[in-house]
Amino acid sequence: MLIAPESTVKRVKKAFYYQFVAIASILLFSSFSSIRGQAKSVAKSNSQEQTCKVVAKVLSGDINWAPGSKLCQEDKVHPVNGHKVEVLCYLSAKILQLTSSTMGEHCSPRYQRQNQNCTLRDGRTCIKPKGPGEDENAPTLITPYGLVILNMSPTLSWSTTPLATSYIVQVEGKGVSWSVVAKTTQLLYPKEQPAMQPGNVYNVNIIANQADEPIAASASVVLIASTDKMQQIANTINRLQSFDQSQDELTIDIDRVYEAQNLVNESINLLKARTEGGTKNPTIYRLLGDRYLEAYLASAAISAYSTATKLAQKENNAEELAKAEAGAKIAEQSQKRGEGVRGS
Repeated sequence: MLIAPESTVKRVKKAFYYQFVAIASILLFSSFSSIRGQAKSVAKSNSQEQTCKVVAKVLSGDINWAPGSKLCQEDKVHPVNGHKVEVLCYLSAKILQLTSSTMGEHCSPRYQRQNQNCTLRDGRTCIKPKGPGEDENAPTLITPYGLVILNMSPTLSWSTTPLATSYIVQVEGKGVSWSVVAKTTQLLYPKEQPAMQPGNVYNVNIIANQADEPIAASASVVLIASTDKMQQIANTINRLQSFDQSQDELTIDIDRVYEAQNLVNESINLLKARTEGGTKNPTIYRLLGDRYLEAYLASAAISAYSTATKLAQKENNAEELAKAEAGAKIAEQSQKRGEGVRGS
């Protein structure tokens, strides 16, 4: 294994300390996520249309609500006799089987955690879970995005350090300990090395070298989701894929599943694939901008929001236009403060 000089290791260890500040909230609250409200797409039972925070989607089994209807917390479900109503709860990203009840009893924003993970989207200065810290030239880890991931052998990429001629990449954690020299800023997970294991935290150190001398270093952590969580997510996605809806709606629903579990990496890859597939849906691009902010990639977020804004204007979609413009403003402010990670 390659060993970095002691001074560089000390800097890496110092940076690594701050990663546990960020990872603690992920470990404690990984079953929850914030709800992004949107206007309800169906009329309220009192016949007067209102705007509310959507908390769930009906999949099947309700007498009054058609499959695909979006429900607010005060809405009630009424199953067909002898059956249950199947709904996707956006807050927990779980598919529930309900008898007659009010949605707020199962999918209410009041259960939303108060201590949200701090991201650029909050519009305030945060302790970055990934970032160069004291050294703006540090080779900051970019992918995998975020902290929690499903892929146990992810591709690693990082920002460029000026004057660096090579990089040492170290990954350590339960069952894993390897170090590789890379000439570029991307590294496929080595096939000969054991994969990371579900439910464990791994330290990813990147050391930039000029010739044989280290000139900058950074430390990041990634958390592999547990086996149970992976299975739950897979089951939910399989059910959504069997539900009759457009590809864009399916993408948005799966993004909600990932977002509820803090799976920023999976969300970004999902949304990027849909944009590359030619979607013209402003919501897809706006969500991609949101996720880039969560990954501390202000520049990439600005680009996604710009496209979302143009598409929303073309559709006269005032709601998405307002969200895209608000997100772009936060991203631009963050970029000016130098809080966004370089590159995407």
